[in-house]
Amino acid sequence: MNVERVQRLTGAVHRVRAVAAVAASAAVIAACGGGDAADTTTTTIEAAVETTAAPVETSTTVEVTTTTEVPAIVTEGATVIVANASSVNGSAGRMSELLAAEGFDMGTPTNSTEGTLGASKIYYIDDEAALVVAESLVRVFGGVIQLIEMPTVPPVSSSDIGDAGVLVALGDDFADQLLPGATSSTP
Repeated sequence: MNVERVQRLTGAVHRVRAVAAVAASAAVIAACGGGDAADTTTTTIEAAVETTAAPVETSTTVEVTTTTEVPAIVTEGATVIVANASSVNGSAGRMSELLAAEGFDMGTPTNSTEGTLGASKIYYIDDEAALVVAESLVRVFGGVIQLIEMPTVPPVSSSDIGDAGVLVALGDDFADQLLPGATSSTP
């Protein structure tokens, strides 16, 4: 409730009290016969009007700063192989070059046995170092790529990934595209 409204309500209370006092005086005079000044008794009756003023609302603005630590990109600890699962020939080799420019330890590109994928996937072997590199690849790909534990038989044409710990099944979404989270400006 603002100050102006409180002032209006207070003024209304005073007017009600004045009208009540005049009305009561007139009633007493009329009841006593009205005219003789010596016999006139004046009685004042005040009407009580109770008002409750709501507390004035105040607001305080507090600025909160949060710091989110972005994990570092880890490029060492596991070899990465790119398998072409896109409709673009040669895209696995070109993506391998982009990832090598980012500092990843790259194996020889190959072809996927999954057919043409609309969305790329990243597979990793059950190893902590491979998982960390795979998570870093997810960030380099902009965080929009599926991370999956490597199946018993890797989905590549030779069924063998050698000592590689991470496999990128490159789909049409990233075939011949730049990496959204890349730090290198190499095309």
